[in-house]
Amino acid sequence: AGSLVAYSLKITDLDPLRYDLLFERFLNPERVSMPDFDVDFCIAGRDRVIDYVSRTYGREAVSQIATFGTMAAKGAIRDVARVLGTSYGLADRI
Repeated sequence: AGSLVAYSLKITDLDPLRYDLLFERFLNPERVSMPDFDVDFCIAGRDRVIDYVSRTYGREAVSQIATFGTMAAKGAIRDVARVLGTSYGLADRI
């Protein structure tokens, strides 16, 4: 669904129907909410994309969203251990 919208809006020139790129999670009849369409951009060109979309569709039609998460102490220690190459066993004991 999202890739078909991107193709229709000429965001991409990859036709999902031509290459049989069906995203079955969007076709799930048990899904309660409508599927969303989002695209992630590298921070280096993000301002250019926002400016282009604002000029093309109007500033009132453009918004930005952000998400954040929290990490429990055990998860944080395990992530540090992974980066440092330390075993998870040691991280769990800490």
